[in-house]
Amino acid sequence: MIELREFAVGDAGPYRVSLQGRSVLGLLGVHGAAATRLLEALAGARRHKGRIRIAGRDAKASDVAYAPEEVEQVLFGRTAAEAVGPGGEAFARRLGAAHLLDRPPQELSSGERRRLALAAVFGSGRPLLLFDRPTAGLDPDGQAMFWQAAAAHPGAVVLSLGSPAEARYCTALLAVPGEGRPWPGGTLGADRQRQVRWPPDGASDIAWTLGLAAGPGTLAREVAAWRARRRQR
Repeated sequence: MIELREFAVGDAGPYRVSLQGRSVLGLLGVHGAAATRLLEALAGARRHKGRIRIAGRDAKASDVAYAPEEVEQVLFGRTAAEAVGPGGEAFARRLGAAHLLDRPPQELSSGERRRLALAAVFGSGRPLLLFDRPTAGLDPDGQAMFWQAAAAHPGAVVLSLGSPAEARYCTALLAVPGEGRPWPGGTLGADRQRQVRWPPDGASDIAWTLGLAAGPGTLAREVAAWRARRRQR
């Protein structure tokens, strides 16, 4: 179990969150900066109040891995293989980036560097993984591979969403307010059978669980449709 206990960043919070088993927590807010600040605080890079508990104890730095939106901050080494480490190499293959491992990170495109940064975090083996807009710059194949890896992680994945549509791949959502700005009303399509009210009534600072998140089968169908459209062009 991973818990946030009275966790606050500046004026945002306190958040009270409990994640059981394999969990993918999506952060949704009025603008992305608030979610980024929360991720930085969870990673220990920004001052905060409250505690993070993992398996009944206070979290340590070695429990958390973070991929910021600016992925250049996490890729260091003469080759991509050196940058992602032994654990990250296997995930690089799963994310379709095996052919990049022998190349220097600075010679890669932004999309290629993003795939490798994601692989490095997944390959860290840490129970709490943090991602800031991880699917930005990825094609549908890369996005599908990311969500499949996130769903398979045995701990918790916390991430800021690139679009509200990505909510359907999360097992829970957390409303992240942005410096007093009001919430937009409306619904999010978590799946075809269920619409999730945004924001949830009376629970704007607490995670709530979706009834059914889209699984790998949904991802596979979406990517297959994208490939078919691309072949028809």
